[in-house]
Amino acid sequence: MIRNTFLTFLFCITSSFCFSQYDWTEGEINLKNGQTVFGLVKIPIISKNFVSFNGKSKIKLKDKTTGSKTKFEEHQVELIKFNYSNSEVAYYKYIPISKKRKEIFCVIFSGKATLYARVVGTSSSNPGMMSSHGINEFYVLRDNEKIATPLITARPSRSFRKRAISYFNDCPTLVEKLKSRVFSKKDIITVIKEYNNCSL
Repeated sequence: MIRNTFLTFLFCITSSFCFSQYDWTEGEINLKNGQTVFGLVKIPIISKNFVSFNGKSKIKLKDKTTGSKTKFEEHQVELIKFNYSNSEVAYYKYIPISKKRKEIFCVIFSGKATLYARVVGTSSSNPGMMSSHGINEFYVLRDNEKIATPLITARPSRSFRKRAISYFNDCPTLVEKLKSRVFSKKDIITVIKEYNNCSL
């Protein structure tokens, strides 16, 4: 069972921890055929233009003894687990963001609406200097839905408040708090918790 990883992600977004899954990290891959493979795991970073470096979100596994590498595609992978320490474990899954595309997200909070997050890489340039940093994106997916809905993205075409009001419109008490600006995007975990506890 996947546990909620809110505290893990809080640590992630305030340190270089959030980028470690894009480098070789101790972990395991649960495959859809029932097998589990262990080693050093690396997932592709997504740019602000939503294109992975290799064009597809393939997961790489490196044998710690031989250094040999294996790639796994979305149709093969059920779950990715990163073991940062005995107390810090993060779970990643392929999540549908359109009818034809799935991307890898960290499972943040599970429930009737599950919250997922990922770091999107972006860069900026100044005279004589190039800098890179990450933007945290959050998507939500209900049990009966086939495509995840963005709540916070690297391309802020709509505000978090407008997106949340539209998505959580079946929970009037939560919608009222969003309209009254009781919650903002920094309260996204609280918003998900309140929705999952909402009496419809």
